[in-house]
Amino acid sequence: LKHLVATPSLLTQVAWQEARRAGGMAGARPKAELQAEAFRQASEDSLSDVEEQARLPDELALALEQTVREKRGAIGPVRRKTADADSDDEQVPVRGHGHSQEKPASLVAAMASGLINYLLMFGLCCAYGMIMFDDANARHRALGVKMNICTSWTVGLAVAAFCNIRVAIAGPDLNPVVFIAGFVTEMAKDIAQQLQLEYPVARRLAGASAAGAALEWCTGAHEEAHFAECTEYHEQLRSTVIFAVAMSSAVMGLLFFLSGRFNATKYASYVPTCVMEAFLSCVGFKVFTYALHFCNYDAKQFVPAAMIGVPLYFVKAYHVGNPAIVIPLMLFIPLAIFHVSVAASGQSIEHEAISEWMFPRMENVEFWAVWKWSVGSPHRINVQAWLKTLPLLAVMLVVCFIDCLLKVLGTESKLPIKVNKDRELQIFGMSNLLTACSGSTVGYMQLKFNMINAGIMGNIQDRRGGLVYALLSAITWFWTVEHFNFLPRFFLSTLLFFAGAGFVAENLWGSRKYLSTGEWFQILIILAVFVVWSDLLRAVLVGILLTCVDFILTYAR
Repeated sequence: LKHLVATPSLLTQVAWQEARRAGGMAGARPKAELQAEAFRQASEDSLSDVEEQARLPDELALALEQTVREKRGAIGPVRRKTADADSDDEQVPVRGHGHSQEKPASLVAAMASGLINYLLMFGLCCAYGMIMFDDANARHRALGVKMNICTSWTVGLAVAAFCNIRVAIAGPDLNPVVFIAGFVTEMAKDIAQQLQLEYPVARRLAGASAAGAALEWCTGAHEEAHFAECTEYHEQLRSTVIFAVAMSSAVMGLLFFLSGRFNATKYASYVPTCVMEAFLSCVGFKVFTYALHFCNYDAKQFVPAAMIGVPLYFVKAYHVGNPAIVIPLMLFIPLAIFHVSVAASGQSIEHEAISEWMFPRMENVEFWAVWKWSVGSPHRINVQAWLKTLPLLAVMLVVCFIDCLLKVLGTESKLPIKVNKDRELQIFGMSNLLTACSGSTVGYMQLKFNMINAGIMGNIQDRRGGLVYALLSAITWFWTVEHFNFLPRFFLSTLLFFAGAGFVAENLWGSRKYLSTGEWFQILIILAVFVVWSDLLRAVLVGILLTCVDFILTYAR
């Protein structure tokens, strides 16, 4: 209709033909024909008035969109779309968390933003490395941390340098890490079975005694009794995990690139929303269990962690205060209090009385070890064990692909920018091919970090915040990760509560606002299946079954 109003000649021709048809005779000039002629004359004489009226719906749409953005906590005024809006990403001035006008680019602000984002990401990378390798395989956790740190600087540097969203921060994500943890568990069980070793029972929601029992796997007396088998087990597991992670990054990167290259992102909308929200809710539940496990299910540790991590998510989500001040205060003041209390007691963090608050000491792994244990030891890669992970890999591809798109769309809805999704996915794809070559985890844009970066710098034009973040991550990867040993258990648990709160608030509880009651109950059923059996594949099958039943019932009516 807007197109017809904007081209009165076309509308006049249509109206004239309809008027002729209504008149019935060529020579007659009925009322309909006279009205059409009057409209043509008016449109020619008052074209400027017609165009002004045609712009009214656009103004109403802009006002409505601005209201919706403010309700969602978006930063900045609404962006006016143009005819070539999809050619490149458009950026307009941004309003900061205090609703002030866009701030000029500042090196100090960029360095502060890069440092804060690096500290947050380093803590998450430490948590991700520990999630990948459970207590039974704890000796490989430094390798897991290095894998995620490598993703932080490779994907982070590529996105900061080439992404049209100039404040974008990219790195490893919790979703692929949870799936990779599943890979490791499946491969560990299969390798142990091949070597005739009895793998310990899967982790349960139990106390510290269960975690301590897992430590006896291929360590201490168990390792002495099965020295040759345990040595072979760890060497095969290490090489196979690197291979599996590299393959998942390569396939995921290829999927990103081809989807962007052939404009296939639109097909992601065919995945039922309730099923996708249910899977992300399952990830959120898993993250909370990891947070409890990190604290050995000790209430005096996980309760303070939850009381800091969960509110921190809402502070970030609703833009409370200046993120350059609020986030460091909420995270690092408890950490400083802990270390000051330990020093005041006259003890060190390595003292036996403090050991329950700290993780076992982590030794650094050199950055070149990834290639030494994979390309340098191809005979250690257990392909048979890796094949066991293919069903889980298929689910990972779907969940992570849609999660990546959601983060891109979330950035578009919260920042005044039009995102060319196809172009950005091609960048993610090429950068993940680099992570595959370095045996690192899948990485892509991180919405929380984008918002923190834009909020601290006060603009969306400065790339230096992301570049500083990538540089600090690169230094850590080339140097050491042993500063992990200064982080108590509750600190990493706090970061996991911070990350997991988003899944619960947005995907589980928040989805009830736009899903029907039946669809929301499907989410609860899928989540219940995952909670009871701790099996994501079983939850996937239940989700597919529920979707099919809902489809049949809907169209049977």
